[in-house]
Amino acid sequence: MTQAAPDPDSYLSRLSSLSCPIDSPLVAAAPVAVAIDGSIHDVNLADSSIYAPDATAEKGLAQTVAYAVKEAGYLAKMNALLEEGQKLLASLYSYRSCSRAIPQVQSNEQANRLEIYQRTYEVLQPEVDKMQKFMSFRDAATAGVTDVLAEMVPEIRDRDFFPSADFLETCAQVLDMFVVMDAMKNIKGSMNNDFSMYRRAVQSANRNVSEDETIMQHKLYSFLANQDQYSSELKNSLSKLSSTHEDIITDMIENCADRIESGQYLLPKTKYMYYRAISFGLYLLDKEGEEHDITRRKKFKLDRFGKILKACPVVPLFADQYVSLSTIYSKAPHLSNTKWEEVEETGKANLARSYSLVNHIDVARAEYIEYVALFKRTINTLRPSDGTNAAIPQEHCATVYNIVLQGLKTLAQCTTAVLEQSAWKYANPINPQIARHIPNEALSYELAVRFNYSAEEKRALIEYIAMIKNLSSMLLSLDRAFLVAINHQIYMDVQDFARNHISDFFAHASKKKRPVAAIIKHLRDIAFDGPPLDDDAAGRGKKDTKSSGGDTYDSAPRAIPLAPSLLQIVRLILNSCFNEKAKGMKGGLMREKDFKDSQANEVQEFLTRSRMYLPMLDLEGTVRQLSDLSDLWFKEFYLELSKKVQFPISMSLPWILTEHILHSNDAEMMQFVFYPFELYNDAAYRTLYHLKSKFIYDEINAEVSLCFDQLIFKLSEKIFLHYKKAASCIVLAADLKTETDLAHMGLVLEAYDGILAQKNYQLLGRSLNMWEPIGQWMNHHLRKSIDTAICRYEGSDLTYITDLDTLLRSARMTHQLLSRRIILDKFDDMLAEVDESVSIAAVNGRIISHTLNQLVNDFIPNYCFNSALSVAFSAQNALLKEFIGEPHFKTVTRWTGKHGVPVIISELSKHIDTIVKNTMTAYIGVISKGTPQTMKLPLFEYGTAGTFEYFAAHLKPLITYPALKSDVLQAFREAGNTVLTVKFLEDVLAIDGPFQDIQPLDFVPQAPDSRATSYSKLRDFDEVFESHNYATPYRTWVERTDVLYVPSPPKALMSPFLEHLRGTLDSVAEEWQADGHLENPRAFFRIWSVLQFTFCVPSVGEGRLVRELFGEGLSWAGCTFIHLLNQSDVYTAFDFNNHCLSVQRADRKAAHLTFGFGQYGGVIGVTGANEKAPVTPDSASLSPTSATAATAIGLRQDVVQFLESASFYQNVNEEVFATLMGMEAVA
Repeated sequence: MTQAAPDPDSYLSRLSSLSCPIDSPLVAAAPVAVAIDGSIHDVNLADSSIYAPDATAEKGLAQTVAYAVKEAGYLAKMNALLEEGQKLLASLYSYRSCSRAIPQVQSNEQANRLEIYQRTYEVLQPEVDKMQKFMSFRDAATAGVTDVLAEMVPEIRDRDFFPSADFLETCAQVLDMFVVMDAMKNIKGSMNNDFSMYRRAVQSANRNVSEDETIMQHKLYSFLANQDQYSSELKNSLSKLSSTHEDIITDMIENCADRIESGQYLLPKTKYMYYRAISFGLYLLDKEGEEHDITRRKKFKLDRFGKILKACPVVPLFADQYVSLSTIYSKAPHLSNTKWEEVEETGKANLARSYSLVNHIDVARAEYIEYVALFKRTINTLRPSDGTNAAIPQEHCATVYNIVLQGLKTLAQCTTAVLEQSAWKYANPINPQIARHIPNEALSYELAVRFNYSAEEKRALIEYIAMIKNLSSMLLSLDRAFLVAINHQIYMDVQDFARNHISDFFAHASKKKRPVAAIIKHLRDIAFDGPPLDDDAAGRGKKDTKSSGGDTYDSAPRAIPLAPSLLQIVRLILNSCFNEKAKGMKGGLMREKDFKDSQANEVQEFLTRSRMYLPMLDLEGTVRQLSDLSDLWFKEFYLELSKKVQFPISMSLPWILTEHILHSNDAEMMQFVFYPFELYNDAAYRTLYHLKSKFIYDEINAEVSLCFDQLIFKLSEKIFLHYKKAASCIVLAADLKTETDLAHMGLVLEAYDGILAQKNYQLLGRSLNMWEPIGQWMNHHLRKSIDTAICRYEGSDLTYITDLDTLLRSARMTHQLLSRRIILDKFDDMLAEVDESVSIAAVNGRIISHTLNQLVNDFIPNYCFNSALSVAFSAQNALLKEFIGEPHFKTVTRWTGKHGVPVIISELSKHIDTIVKNTMTAYIGVISKGTPQTMKLPLFEYGTAGTFEYFAAHLKPLITYPALKSDVLQAFREAGNTVLTVKFLEDVLAIDGPFQDIQPLDFVPQAPDSRATSYSKLRDFDEVFESHNYATPYRTWVERTDVLYVPSPPKALMSPFLEHLRGTLDSVAEEWQADGHLENPRAFFRIWSVLQFTFCVPSVGEGRLVRELFGEGLSWAGCTFIHLLNQSDVYTAFDFNNHCLSVQRADRKAAHLTFGFGQYGGVIGVTGANEKAPVTPDSASLSPTSATAATAIGLRQDVVQFLESASFYQNVNEEVFATLMGMEAVA
């Protein structure tokens, strides 16, 4: 059974319904990959004539529709002026002086004078052409407005027509354009400089100038030299018209006032246009002479306009330009002294508060939160659950339309507040005399921007920007189904009004037999999209009309947008029929109005609703205009004022706001860190698509590049410090957290997650993955942190290795926390790189090198080992720098690694070889010469004191040997400390050994025959690949790899070390002649016995004993050598100290003396009874109890001290021999 091939179009249709949402949190405006102009193709009402009736239409209908079409033509003409004016405004605003960059002619004798003038002419000619365009537009715009008003005058005066609200609003826009052009030209003093240089170049270059060109230059000179050229020319031109044109201007002013008072505007620029149009309209109406004094007109409500202008005296003009409304209307001869400005300080303060965002942020935030919740709830409810772009039901289209319109109004309110505060700041810069922190050389732009915002105002402005951009992102993120629903709602609203309301109006007019019925019928015919309605039903009234068969059409909504020309004609005709100025709506004593007041109110509501149709149809363009905050970046006005090429970024408001966020310690503010950069996006878009200025865009691009680098640098540093603090708190011990009141310190780890999750941040059309630059800086900071820890360790002794451990563990935890959010280099790789353990030039890493240096040059020569104190101190973290013990060696093994410990052992082996061969060998011969060749052990009858005196007399030359302490004992201490260091390292490594296979056993079970099974499979691979022909067979290669990667228990360190030491001793045995024969006077056990007796005699100066200065390292050296030379038994039998202690124990007078030692040989005390008085290791003499016991038996104090030291070292010797023999037994 064959199956039909799927239709490719079905797959393509599915692709259009798929959405690819970005999971990263919203921290900026919605990203737009391609800038698309989604506006309706506007033909500027050129097709309005198609809605005119045929030639057989009634006269009233023909005149009304003809006037509507004519007015649409006027609107088209003024729209063309507006479009041309906007282009020239963009060119005028972005104009930069060229004369400052052109070299000047120094003297008339200069050789290249003519060439400079010629080049100057060529450079400035395009700029002069621009100036001529500005002047020509003044004349064209003045003539265009004058012609339109002149043609409107007879229509109003002779035919009882009146201008519609749309005409009045367009007229207000054109008049406002004159205000903006004048203000813009007045500040561009650079044009005068360029033109002066141009004229000088033309005159000096001996060019043949025609008469027309001379006249043009004269006109242009007058145009540039005089201010307010546009407004003065328009006022002079309008003064020649009939006074009826003043009625149009008056209606225009009142319409603007109505719009302001009722809030019937959407775009912020529309609001400011109303204010400027009112001010300029007053200027046009007020003329010289008392008969033209508008303050004396009774029907003119001047106080109403004054109240409006007083409430908002400063409004934005263009980009960074502002305008005080008083500078516009005060040019009128009778309004110059009008008190429409606040003069009292209280009023000015209240006015400043009304402009400040700080006083509105709470209300705006509440409205924003409420709307966002309503928007999300509504959209999520209406969005299809299957994820497709299914059509929104008709009954919900009105809900979608209303929620989007509410969002546009909320967005407009926020943007308006921001722009108004900015204009107020420009108009009211800070006084440098009041603020002492402001430098005297501060520029005007700094006074208006940099120093003019308080911390609260910066925070409020940042939050407003965030709300604006979030709202715009929400509205632009609507699916196609919701945009279609908006089109459906507009279509259904117009059709419902045409089918029901206009039909009712037609029925009412037909019933009353009013001439306006034909107009209403024509309006219904052009507005209704469906089969013709039954005209006979008009006379049966509303009920009959609804029940008639001709009114049962149920049209499906269309997704195509409403034609602007149709909407305009419908509005014009409705306004001409239902306006209170219409002839049929005036009524009178004997005449009833054509329509009821309720019907007029219905029309007015429709006219109000329909004002939003076109902005709603072009939702993307409307949102872009409402969220445009580029005015906060532009600075051309102040560059012209300051005669600067550009300002540093420290004066740029976006960077000022960004720095405020970065310098604040508020984690909540960090979520707004990218929003100030949206000002650059807005400025760049406006520069490219409206100003069309490449050099301004290049300046924006350069500033963004610099600011973004600074942002990443400072933001990365702040993020790293945040996670470094968090990591330090985690690493810090719990008891120390409690002691330092850090136990309850809460660090919000997720504070920067929104920033670190940005993978598609849009900046000037570039898509940036924030992981990459921040990750690079995180790697840098981590390497720097590791380097700081190692450098600090390199500048300290071995005790500071615990600090190194803490810092590196903190850095590792920081890396771990950051790695959960961004991609970083491996910590071990960074550690190896910074430690230089992977460098070709370095043999060992920095940590190992410094550790070896400290072990060999500081620890081994100088430290006194004491096992009891090591155990005691290891329980006190606060004293880790007062000793070296197990914690330090654990840290050494942790950070040097399993490959570093063998290096340390190797270096220690070389060090002890040097001691044995170079130092000890020289002293062995000297000691043997100072020792009696034959010395028998005295009999027990000598007693304790006699035995001591016997050995002391025979060994007196050695006891008094000056180099005994400084050289001989120091060499043995170094050797003993070396052995102890190796033992410590082995003990530390052995701790984790037994747990390597036990801990993961429950989680990773291993089959007993797993390896055998794997090897049996490898044989098959060998046969398949015939690897026996390779240089290395496959199985051999796997076995070697297995050896490298399979964990193995730690290797023994002491056994190889002792074997190496045994070889060293064997190599010097002949020179030492230290064999263990009893008759050999140089046998090492005899040498060590002599040395041990010698350093137990309390003859060391400064009242300190040898065991206190050299510790247990002496015994570890001597006993280790004896053990390796196999002389342990003879040493135990013939040791002088052992013999003295044996005599003491057999002596009836001294037998009751007991010497107490700690668990590992540490001294507790010596007593003669049951008393236990502790003796500290650092004590210089016996305790009072020991002295009393010694005196009671008649022993001298030095004898008792000798016995105590001998007993101590005997205990240590036993421990050493037991340890070494235990190692051999295990091996």
